[in-house]
Amino acid sequence: MWAAATPGDEVGGYRIVARLGQGATGAVYRAEDGGGNPVAIKVLHAGPDTDESARARLAREAATLRRLDHPAVAAVLDVELEGESPFIVTELVDGTSLEDDVARHGAYDADRLAALAGSLADALESVHGAGVVHRDLKPSNIMVTARGPVLIDFGIAHGFEDARMTTEGLVMGTPGYLAPEMLTGASPSVATDWWGWAASLAFAATARAPFGVTPVDAVLARAQAGSADLRGLGPLRTDAIAGALRPDPAERWEPADVVGSLRKAADVGDDPAAVSPADLAATVALGAPDQWPTQVVTRDPRTAPVNDGRTRAIAADVPPPPPPPTDDAAPVYGVGGERALGADDADTDWLRPVLEEVYEAPSGYVRPSHAARSALLFTLALPLVAAAATWPGLAFVALAVLVVLARYVGYAANSLHGRRERRGVGRSDPARVAVSAPWHVVRAAVGSLPSLVIAGCAGLVLVVGSWWVLDRQVLVADTDHPDQNAPWLYGLVLAGTMAVAVLLAWFGPATATTREGARAGLRHLVPGRRAALVVGVLALAAAVWLVWIAWDAHAIGWWPFPGAPDFS
Repeated sequence: MWAAATPGDEVGGYRIVARLGQGATGAVYRAEDGGGNPVAIKVLHAGPDTDESARARLAREAATLRRLDHPAVAAVLDVELEGESPFIVTELVDGTSLEDDVARHGAYDADRLAALAGSLADALESVHGAGVVHRDLKPSNIMVTARGPVLIDFGIAHGFEDARMTTEGLVMGTPGYLAPEMLTGASPSVATDWWGWAASLAFAATARAPFGVTPVDAVLARAQAGSADLRGLGPLRTDAIAGALRPDPAERWEPADVVGSLRKAADVGDDPAAVSPADLAATVALGAPDQWPTQVVTRDPRTAPVNDGRTRAIAADVPPPPPPPTDDAAPVYGVGGERALGADDADTDWLRPVLEEVYEAPSGYVRPSHAARSALLFTLALPLVAAAATWPGLAFVALAVLVVLARYVGYAANSLHGRRERRGVGRSDPARVAVSAPWHVVRAAVGSLPSLVIAGCAGLVLVVGSWWVLDRQVLVADTDHPDQNAPWLYGLVLAGTMAVAVLLAWFGPATATTREGARAGLRHLVPGRRAALVVGVLALAAAVWLVWIAWDAHAIGWWPFPGAPDFS
């Protein structure tokens, strides 16, 4: 576990102002140097177990940036590779990423697209002229600034003579922006950067990921087939971008020809109606573009990233996958993974500037992440707490069953996703889950004991202590029996005790699997906001009904416990 820097902290003589973003190996902060000048500082996650490969990658990034002297590349100002928290300091780029710019303002028209293409081409030529291949050119690594586009995140950049740092059989890149020849073992080259350049232009022109978003194997297959989604573009832009995204590097348009065609589109016009629908369906086997799970960017980028935007280690020689599955038969692919900025970071996600690296399993499978859905979980806990006011024994038994069930789902899901990460999605996966269910149930029952025992002991102490006090002192007198406490007071104590037990069972020791299992279960049982709203309303109605029963002085049923504490 690493401790994140907070505003006011100092790292290597630089004062942290705000966190800008976070990736798998480090975090990026806005900071100030000793003279008060703004800078960007990328710090590897602190701790004695800091990965040496991450240090080596940071060192290579610093060396790469020092070789580049161009306005379109953020200059390196300082670097520290020793100690528990290595860091690199660069100039602070004042702008927003192309991904976020499109999200806020929509797709680029022909004029803006031509200007972007030309400026980016100039920047790439300067990078290549210094003997460097960026290797991860994509919309989130292109900053739109007043001085023109600026390239960032050279964390996996590759010099022409550099030794490769990626494990044999894997290649680093982002699906949809990774040149298809890289998947067949080709070395990084200027051609792979020009592919990312063209794919980024396609995104800017359409506000859609050019080869879709998920599943990953389908995205890679579309890229290998050159089947880009260019709907809505005129013939000049369609021909230019599609020509630059041809699978065979030898057949791709030259960057100068692409820029020239885009400038012509801006000068003379480019009517989308002139494009034949047949020109957009590059391959029937992979499905027409309108069948892809693409995501049009029309929302605030702080809460709706274009895609996962992650740099990954992808297995080379990926075989062509089957056609994209239909919704009712789709395997579970995630868009989460290693800590990506999400809803909890809505105030900073749009500022992320430099690094988000995720090392994915060789199979190409992405383990799904699940939203916390705290509001729904809180609502579902209310009936359990309210029921304890009248039936405390049954309520605790229900809590125990739910904890074990959630933990079972967590174990089963972890086993399933672990296998898919190692071997990919298989037809026998559901059968394997069913066969291993008894074992996971036993594991869940045993694994739930620590939190349930602590929750039960805490509940027992609270109930016995409260009953001892209420038997000796009248805190709220009953209207019919002034010498006794009001019946609802006992129910309130029991409900409060159950609330404590629920918290301990949820946040107590060894409960991470329980929480993950509950979230995974809700993802399938209560998908979408509408279903969550319906379930939440029903849970609230049940809680109100149970509170009314308790308020009506219903006799407390202690089963399966022997009865109320007796101090007579």
